[in-house]
Amino acid sequence: MSTVFFLFLFHLSLGLLLALLLVPRRAGAGFFKLCTALAAFMMAAGLWLLYRRLHPTGGPEGPGSGAYAAVVWTAAASLVLTVVLNRAWHLGWTRLQAPLLAGAAACGLAAMALASPGLIFAASDLSSTLLLGSATAAMILGHWYLVVLDLPIAALRRLTVALIAALLLRGVVVGVALLGPVHAGYEEALLVASGLWSADGIFVWMRLLFGIVGPLSLVWFIWKTVEIRSTQSATGILYVQLFLVLAGELLAKYLRVAAGYPL
Repeated sequence: MSTVFFLFLFHLSLGLLLALLLVPRRAGAGFFKLCTALAAFMMAAGLWLLYRRLHPTGGPEGPGSGAYAAVVWTAAASLVLTVVLNRAWHLGWTRLQAPLLAGAAACGLAAMALASPGLIFAASDLSSTLLLGSATAAMILGHWYLVVLDLPIAALRRLTVALIAALLLRGVVVGVALLGPVHAGYEEALLVASGLWSADGIFVWMRLLFGIVGPLSLVWFIWKTVEIRSTQSATGILYVQLFLVLAGELLAKYLRVAAGYPL
């Protein structure tokens, strides 16, 4: 389970960093400090869980398998740069903020690529990262309209578009993994649909319903509330959206580690 939570926390924190690229500076230093602090905390927690279970040497069950050490070190580099980025926003080092964010994101993407055993897993990890980050950043930004009263609605609209695009991309990747040549989890899900028992099949259906169908059903409501500038209503729906996304992606990480399904 340490690998499951490492992948979940690391993809969430990396996605949050990538989502910051879409947020204007007018959101204020407080927003960026909060998001980078959350990202740093989740990265540190994930690395600690991994270290406590697998230690520096790793093992075949660790992320990246033979590249485990490289995964840990690049993830640690992303963590250090994220911490420094947080301090750069606190101390007003404006010239360092963009390079630090780019460096932290680049190291995180490198760690993610090293931890992916194949192309379909890499596509699944990237789409998961983008979805987790955009859903989390959009929910936090929705609250920020109570802090920065003149923050333009274009900021939330931009993250909403990113969330919809990431959700559609995630759905396509999961669909290819499930119905394509890999057939990841297809037979198990089919057993459950036919009335037979399959533990993995139950988790596959839960992953699809919580992580894909549920969030897709809320997209229209989120977009309409953003369009009419009802930021409080949009934030309330984004809360539900984030819960569904987090549940779905956590189940996806479990299926990846326990059953080898890139869902």
